[in-house]
Amino acid sequence: MSALLVSALLLGQAASAGAAGSEIRALTVTLVDDKDREVADVGLDDVALVENGIHRDIASFQRDQRPLTVAVLVDSSAAVGSAYRLQVVDAVVGLVSRLPEGLRYSVWITGDRPLKIVDYTDDRGAAGAALRRVAPQGGNYTLDALAEASADLEKLAKEGERRAVVAVTGLGPEFSYRDKQLAAEKAEGRADLFLSVQIEEGEEDQDARERLGYTLDRLATASGGRAEQVLSYMALDSALKKMSASLVSAYRLRYASVPELKKRKLELKVARPGTKVLIPQLAPRDDSRGKR
Repeated sequence: MSALLVSALLLGQAASAGAAGSEIRALTVTLVDDKDREVADVGLDDVALVENGIHRDIASFQRDQRPLTVAVLVDSSAAVGSAYRLQVVDAVVGLVSRLPEGLRYSVWITGDRPLKIVDYTDDRGAAGAALRRVAPQGGNYTLDALAEASADLEKLAKEGERRAVVAVTGLGPEFSYRDKQLAAEKAEGRADLFLSVQIEEGEEDQDARERLGYTLDRLATASGGRAEQVLSYMALDSALKKMSASLVSAYRLRYASVPELKKRKLELKVARPGTKVLIPQLAPRDDSRGKR
């Protein structure tokens, strides 16, 4: 088929869509199996999409091959104590080692104040070297770090890259110059995916639990990410392995919708038993003009 004929067909399809008042929208979803492992080889014939209770036509469904850039946030507050060196550093180093080839990542610590200790790099060894030089101190500024790191990620990510934030945090005492709503608003939309592990070991801090839980759950739900809670730092490595699967098992979905909807509740059905679907619940961006 000639390039001229292909162009004519595409123009005809676009005109037809415009006449019907529809548009093509795009988003990335995550598929994992019942053991939280990557799901491969799912295609267009395996999926169906429902938006606000209405079945939508899917234009394409394929692996999201965009380069990945990740900001990793690590709680280095005094409350983490000896667990920082005994469990946290090795678990985070393991996460970095499992990240896909060709990615760039940064590392932030949240003790005393948010601080970027590794600027964006593809050097897998940089994370461990930098984290082992850190001594836990001060309060936990995870809320501020979420806002600052996501803004930094949005600014420094390259055109066409997929952006993700992974946060590892204890329960406090937590400090922030922002309340939970403002922290979520500042971070929301600056990354394509938010993943977090909240460790509940140690002295209970209900205020910190509520502030962090609200913000992390909201960011995960909006982006199709995950917000895990574990009872001990010993479970951190296993939890971060789930986050690794969420970062690599990404699929790009393009579908026909209507532009006027103020809210979009999406449900993707997959013809693979045991498959779990993590799908953004923010309105996906308009893809009809080449946006991300």
